[in-house]
Amino acid sequence: MGYLSHFVIGGALGALSWAVCPVVSGHFEPFDTLLGFIIGQALMLIFAIYTGWMKRLMFLFLLVAGMYVGQNVYAYIFSPAFGSSDTREWFLLGLVTSVFLCILPLVGGGVARWLAVCSQHARK
Repeated sequence: MGYLSHFVIGGALGALSWAVCPVVSGHFEPFDTLLGFIIGQALMLIFAIYTGWMKRLMFLFLLVAGMYVGQNVYAYIFSPAFGSSDTREWFLLGLVTSVFLCILPLVGGGVARWLAVCSQHARK
């Protein structure tokens, strides 16, 4: 899989991390539901760890960047307030706060990459 596919997969995972929230609770945002937050973070973290372990660091960065874009696109398109003037105001705040949803996958994938590199050096 190439660079673009990792970005697209990340985008799908980011959108899925938001889409799961109304399914498991009555809330739209991961910040409003603990179960939705945990499930969304777990989905993104699993793929980030796999990518960090198996691929180069650039693939991990593209995956997490895709997650960020996917979260924000999903939140903007499927927002309950879509079409209202509040959407534009909340969208800017969402661009900032959704960065926090990408920290755990980035750190988890980074640790996995570091462990993979260390284990390769130890075998040599």
